[in-house]
Parts: sequence; C-alpha cells; structure tokens
Amino acid sequence: MENESSMKDIIQNALEQIRTVMDADTVIGQPIKLENGVTVIPVSKVLMGFASGGLDLPAKDKDSGKKNFGGGGGTGVTVFPIGFLTAYPDGRVEVLPMKQEPSTPIEQIADFINRTPDLVGRFKDLFAKKQEEKSEETAAE
Repeated sequence: MENESSMKDIIQNALEQIRTVMDADTVIGQPIKLENGVTVIPVSKVLMGFASGGLDLPAKDKDSGKKNFGGGGGTGVTVFPIGFLTAYPDGRVEVLPMKQEPSTPIEQIADFINRTPDLVGRFKDLFAKKQEEKSEETAAE
C-alpha cells in the first residue's frame, strides 16, 4: 500500500509541476493593446507528453517485511506559435496565421508550379545518378 502511495505522489507532483507551466495563457496569450486601438492576441499550439513508472524491489533483509520502491516520471512540453487573433476598433476580428498555407485550388496549383523547378532538378539528378550506376555496373561486367 505504501508503494501505491509513492507512485501516486510521483504522479501528483508531476501534474502539479505541469499546471505551473500550462495554463490558459499558454494557448491563448495575454492581449496586447496597440496605440491605434487594435488588440492582438497570440495563439499557440501546445503538445505535451507524460510518462511515469515504478518498481518494487525486495528488501535486503527479508525478515523486515519492508519493500523498497523506485519510481520516476518525466514530462515534455512544446509550444508552437501558430498565429494571432487581431481585433480592430470597428469590431472586425481576423486570424493572422504564422505560416500561410495555400487555401484555394488555384493557390495550391501556383504553389506547386513555383516548386516545380526544384522538383524537376531533383528528379533529373536522381535519374542521372541511376544512369551513372548502370554504366558503372555494365563497365564492371
């Protein structure tokens, strides 16, 4: 029963530490008022992982009836800024993303066309390398 309490304490301690780092202000930041009356609110994506474990070990003195316990835990938190909510004095609200992805089919096609020279170059290099390897194999035979 004492070991269950130790594991419970480890988990509770880890969760309390997470609460000190993670709060609503982590995802939706504090509003920033600009001179022109615009309010900007940072928005973030938060990823969190948590793991804990424990092990019961036999006591050195078997007659004592005590059990030894070893345990630990770990937490990882990553915060990615994803954009801003912008509230204007006239009541308009806009979302300003940090990275703008192509949204319409035309923008997606334009983005693909812009990347085409790089893709063509990569394919050209790949095929040239394959041809070179075939030539070397043929010459070796």
